[in-house]
Amino acid sequence: MLDDQSRQFFQQWYQTSLGEQLLKREIRAIDEEMDNGVGYYLSIQTPLHDLGIKNHRMRESFYIAPALELGAPDSSIIARSSELPLEGDGVDLHVLHHTLDISLEPHDDLREAARTLLPSGKMIIVGFNPWSMWGLRRLFSQRKSAPWCGRFISHARLEDWLKVAGLVLEKRQFISYAPPVQSDKWRSRFHWLGQYFKFLKLPFGGVYILTVTKETKRYIPIKPRWRGTRVRVTPLTKPTIKEIPD
Repeated sequence: MLDDQSRQFFQQWYQTSLGEQLLKREIRAIDEEMDNGVGYYLSIQTPLHDLGIKNHRMRESFYIAPALELGAPDSSIIARSSELPLEGDGVDLHVLHHTLDISLEPHDDLREAARTLLPSGKMIIVGFNPWSMWGLRRLFSQRKSAPWCGRFISHARLEDWLKVAGLVLEKRQFISYAPPVQSDKWRSRFHWLGQYFKFLKLPFGGVYILTVTKETKRYIPIKPRWRGTRVRVTPLTKPTIKEIPD
């Protein structure tokens, strides 16, 4: 189920206890990646009305949404993620918060975001990891509610898409290693398990955050090769003496 209704499912799920806890961790991780970012334009794509990103140094920030929704920020731009009404090489920072998980055309959305990104600009991608307890929970779900209705694109597959789009992976991190249970009591009981996986730095976190940059083209000046002109000289032959008969 990947349509406009999935956005509503995500908006409702992020209001639950588990969703609120995950959102705090995601925003904290995004803020850490944006700490050194300086520029003009910040583009945010998320199924939520407002992601709550405030600690950035960009002069202008705006949201990309497929439809006008109640509670959306005034800076929202109504457009499809695969057809952004933005000039190429104009955005300093893109934040894709689970939009690839609910997109019908995730590959096209990523390529379009890369088109509008400045050379050496940064992109932060947040997605659900299928190789985790969250992915295991999704296997036994009917996928009619969030976040289990999402795609859960693996980070390895996504990294292949980055290369095609001309993006270079800078950093990969994982969060939320514990099982995705709504009960605060059970989450506290499994807290040690999440800390154990995090200590081992295993790629089994429920959510991954990829930080990438747009590859810049480098032009190498080609110096002319000066070669000495070869002068072709015909070989000299000795004159022959012809005897004249008496």
